[in-house]
Amino acid sequence: MNINTFKSKYKSISFGDNLADEKVNSTRVIVILGSLLYILYSVMDYFGFTKDVLMQLYIPRVANLALYAFIYYLTYKREFFLKHYNNILMSGYVVSGIAICFAIFIARDGDYSHGMYFAALMVLVYNSFTWSYLPMHYSVILGALLLVSYAMIKIYIHQDASGTHFLLFIGQVFYLISLITVAATSKIIRDNLIKKNLLLQKKLTKIAKAKTQEAERHAKLANLDVLTGLPNRRSMRSRMRQALAEAKQSNTKLTLIFIDLNGFKIINDNFGHDSGDRVLEITAKRLLQTTRKEDYVARLGGDEFLIGLKTNCFSDQFVKTLCEKVKNSVSAPIAFKGQKLQVDASIGIAQYPEDGDSIEQLIKVADQRMYINKQNCKIKRTSAISELLS
Repeated sequence: MNINTFKSKYKSISFGDNLADEKVNSTRVIVILGSLLYILYSVMDYFGFTKDVLMQLYIPRVANLALYAFIYYLTYKREFFLKHYNNILMSGYVVSGIAICFAIFIARDGDYSHGMYFAALMVLVYNSFTWSYLPMHYSVILGALLLVSYAMIKIYIHQDASGTHFLLFIGQVFYLISLITVAATSKIIRDNLIKKNLLLQKKLTKIAKAKTQEAERHAKLANLDVLTGLPNRRSMRSRMRQALAEAKQSNTKLTLIFIDLNGFKIINDNFGHDSGDRVLEITAKRLLQTTRKEDYVARLGGDEFLIGLKTNCFSDQFVKTLCEKVKNSVSAPIAFKGQKLQVDASIGIAQYPEDGDSIEQLIKVADQRMYINKQNCKIKRTSAISELLS
């Protein structure tokens, strides 16, 4: 993968936004560790400096620790801290660098503090690259400034760029340049790995979301009748069990209305399955329009439907009226390819608690009463035809 492809691929990733928590946490670690090191250096100063110059270090040391404490406090002002992260962290590194360079500046020739604070300078530079999430150019500028400052002190103040100290000075400068190079390379590798990880996380999140949506869709389809969009028998049993439990708890009635279409088979046989599908779709819509939003309408299979509704002890008339509306709605003609298709409904009713205390019992009773109603309708139609022929 070339660099342009890489940049293009990761351009959409909001690097800083995704590292918000890490920026806060890493800054707190840096501040705590930096403070502990500064305290340790304060103890070591007694061995690295003479007493007459030791007091000169207290002011920058205290100022630096105060700044660390303030930066630590700002990490709890999350929005402000993240908005000004680069400037806040850079100020901490710059002040720390000034304090270290000042210690090197006042060190006398022969004090072992030369090497001690040169090591501190290297730690600070490396830290700005690898522990922080500053942009690359911030860390490079900081490293360059500290390198130049150190070189100027050694050349013009300590005059270590000539004589026997020249090779040591060149070696120290080489160490700093090498450190900056290694740290910058490490930062590039780290940031690229983080970006790849973020991209992978986004891909996995997208895949997981798609799979979740697919699973939800399958779960929904598993509970729906594909043709009518109504809940199927499986969904009906689950929902009605829940409704029955609520009815028992609230001491109310639960009514099941079992509906079977008369004349559906004739339409299917004479006009084809498309006509039967049309009848089922229109019947489902009409049942939804006839019932209330809180009522439950399901297709049990074939030409059988079921309506479940919560009622109270004074609602027998309501149920009767609803059944009449259902019969009138279902029996209305249905247009199909220039034909008028017509069915009517046989209805059976069962209620909790009178007819049973389980959904299975209620469905069985409603089914039996629907069958009786269907047989009575056939007898009436047969009698009517006989009267016409007599």
